[in-house]
Amino acid sequence: MLPKPGHCLVVGLLLVFACIGCNTRIEGCLQANAENFDLNAERPCDGCCLYPSMGLSLTQKWGDRNFTNGDTLYDIHGAQYKILDLKYFLSSWVWHDTEGNYITVDSVEASCDEDILRFTTDNLIIDSRQFVYTLGTIRESPLIDSLQLALGLYQDFSCLDTSDTDTPVSLTNQSPLWNAKTGKLEMIRLILQLSLDQESTDTVFVTTKDLTRLEYILQLKPGTDARFDLTVDYAQWFNDVDVNDINSFGHSIEANFSGSVVRTP
Repeated sequence: MLPKPGHCLVVGLLLVFACIGCNTRIEGCLQANAENFDLNAERPCDGCCLYPSMGLSLTQKWGDRNFTNGDTLYDIHGAQYKILDLKYFLSSWVWHDTEGNYITVDSVEASCDEDILRFTTDNLIIDSRQFVYTLGTIRESPLIDSLQLALGLYQDFSCLDTSDTDTPVSLTNQSPLWNAKTGKLEMIRLILQLSLDQESTDTVFVTTKDLTRLEYILQLKPGTDARFDLTVDYAQWFNDVDVNDINSFGHSIEANFSGSVVRTP
């Protein structure tokens, strides 16, 4: 039996009103950890959520005083030298919550030969003249109990397409840590003045990797930027250097990095 014309009209009107109701529902970010979480939103938006960032404040010391490029320093024999420039990678930032879970900043994807390489954006080049850094965005807000990081890079980025605009400059041959002689990224670069009687300098690249972990109690709050406050003591790094043996700079860093990074009091 065919429906009566009046019934068709009623059904049609109900469908129209339903569609209008759908279209007028408030759209917004429904992710509680996002910066723009909208408690009044009735349906999720498409890609509109913005997430808070995790930053780093790095105080750089030489013992009990601030470290400055060009300070007069002393090797194991009391001979004077200067570090005119110091740059290095700090990477592999992982924090552990009180449940033992591993958490990092958001990862990105980049072309890598014929594959896709997934990595976090927290491969920082530390410059002894810079003190504040951005690690990346975060989506989880746990209670942190400890922090793990690395001196150097623990991931191989040599396959990245350096012509891709999405590839970080710090991971290409335009990086200040690119060693043209070896054709690869190094972990540390030093510019040294080994004799104060002469103005000549030496550029030293150090290839090393070392992990460290420290207790760091921090409560992350949903939708709020957060920051690690750390201090690094370079006097420990260069405790065993001998200006007559340029390789001693790398050996000293490798032997003394552990324990040189602490939470800023």
